[in-house]
Amino acid sequence: MSDVSERIAELNDLTDGVLDAAADGDSDPIALTFLLRRYRATGRDDLTETLGAALARAVETSRGATTCDARSRWLEAFVTAATLSSDARMQSAIADLVSALRFEWRQTTNVADLVTSIDACLQATTVSESNELVRDAIDELERVIAAAYRPGHGIARTIGGPAGAGDTDTARRRLADQIRTASALVTACIGTARLPYGMLAEELIQFARRTFWDSGAGAFVDPETPSTVFESNCDAVRVLCRLARLLDDEDYRRSAVFAADADYRGDASRILTSQLVSARAGPAAAAPYALALDEWLALR
Repeated sequence: MSDVSERIAELNDLTDGVLDAAADGDSDPIALTFLLRRYRATGRDDLTETLGAALARAVETSRGATTCDARSRWLEAFVTAATLSSDARMQSAIADLVSALRFEWRQTTNVADLVTSIDACLQATTVSESNELVRDAIDELERVIAAAYRPGHGIARTIGGPAGAGDTDTARRRLADQIRTASALVTACIGTARLPYGMLAEELIQFARRTFWDSGAGAFVDPETPSTVFESNCDAVRVLCRLARLLDDEDYRRSAVFAADADYRGDASRILTSQLVSARAGPAAAAPYALALDEWLALR
């Protein structure tokens, strides 16, 4: 059996596990995003039966979200749902979450929270057109980059903190900040066709590769934040796949400066292999891994 065939079989098994958890009442935005993507790809009847109730629960649950991360994850789920249905509840939930996230932009200095919320808001403009939101989200992204980015030294963890843009101490950097900022930059590049955003995303991934990559493990590591490293690796796979897709675009390759020796597909595959055991620990771990695996398979 080929590697791709094995991973398709794994994806189907993971789908069944995540679906069972959702049918039992589990309400998780990453799981919901994954199941919606699987429904879009397969149209499975059992997904249809479960997703209706899951979406109704999700709208109620999302109203109680209190963190940027949770709101951003719910927003991604509802944006995915809005590509499949014109349900007014989805548009209303999207508007509420965008409003809450925009309010947070000047209330927090946490870079991971900021860029994740910006990423989600930019995704929201694909189903609810708003030139104002695009402009404001891009302005906020530029503000964060100006305050936290140091060429060759990645993204700092906070704006205005001891590891700000003027600090070159890479030991203070965190994996999640590099991955999430790269994701927001790729989203911005795709949405605005501004090549420098894609180029900076690549630079941050290359910095993360130099700083956090464990070649023996075939994955990123971050001793300072071990509790979130699995999630960061799953997020990294999605970013790596999107960068690989960006580099497949002839117009981008013709005009951008890119890392010619980068192996984004290969790194994504290595991460998936290294994280599979953790993904099998239960539905909570299965969902982010399955979403990453789905992204990787979409490249095929």
